[in-house]
Amino acid sequence: MTSDRLRIATRRSELALTQARWVADRIRLAHRELEVELVEVVTMGDRDTTSPVTTLTEVGAFVRSVQRAVLDGRADVAVHSCKDLPVAGPEELGAVYPVREAPWDVLCGSSLDRLAPGARVGTGSPRRAAQLALLRSDLVIEGIRGNVNTRLGKVASGEFDAVVLAEAGLRRIGLESAIDERFDLAAMVPAPAQAALAVETIEGSPASEVLAAIDHPETRAAVEAERTVLAKTGAGCRSALGAYARPVAGGIELTGFVEDDAGSRRHTAVGSDPVDAADRLIAALEL
Repeated sequence: MTSDRLRIATRRSELALTQARWVADRIRLAHRELEVELVEVVTMGDRDTTSPVTTLTEVGAFVRSVQRAVLDGRADVAVHSCKDLPVAGPEELGAVYPVREAPWDVLCGSSLDRLAPGARVGTGSPRRAAQLALLRSDLVIEGIRGNVNTRLGKVASGEFDAVVLAEAGLRRIGLESAIDERFDLAAMVPAPAQAALAVETIEGSPASEVLAAIDHPETRAAVEAERTVLAKTGAGCRSALGAYARPVAGGIELTGFVEDDAGSRRHTAVGSDPVDAADRLIAALEL
């Protein structure tokens, strides 16, 4: 980073670029003297269009190349969808978390009650599939790959009757009109850190001082609680695990869902801080 220029590394997908531009705008508002530019990076997840998305996310296929651009000096900061970020990453990097978008999962193509028995619903997430099956055990739930427009296109073509997507992604690219039903917390617990962005840079660098202005304390506390559940259980995107935290009087309220060999379980715990809330939830879910 120079005194008047900041470079942001990002994937090339429409959603990733939109998120990076959103971050760039917030940085410009906080530091009007800075020229902010994007550095586009192709990741392993972008090159591999056939492997299940759960496998790719588990190994960090959507983030490692973007992180590398910061570590080797091609960029100063990296922007990620936080739910794609593995809990174990390069020690040199630290993150800030701007204010979170709507964290909910949504159904596109039909509302749940209008789907006929045996309707085909697409999702690449074991967590979504498990909770959707609890809501409608008569549906056929199948894996799906591709960006938001590709998945919506598979509904339009009749390949699927509906797809489950993240509300945040649709809102960020202006496609909220595609939403037919929003699943609230009682229906579907989101993925840990869903709808949050992680903006990484090298700890102690000049860029880290710049990013401090866009960190959102409530989002940080929620993300830390949710990701602590991931870190302490060793779960990942191949697991049917959901976690959603929010601040309450005196601490953090953390709701979790899991489905494994012991069946499906759901619980809400309250802790004094993110780690305490995560520990209480892990104990309650017997993870």
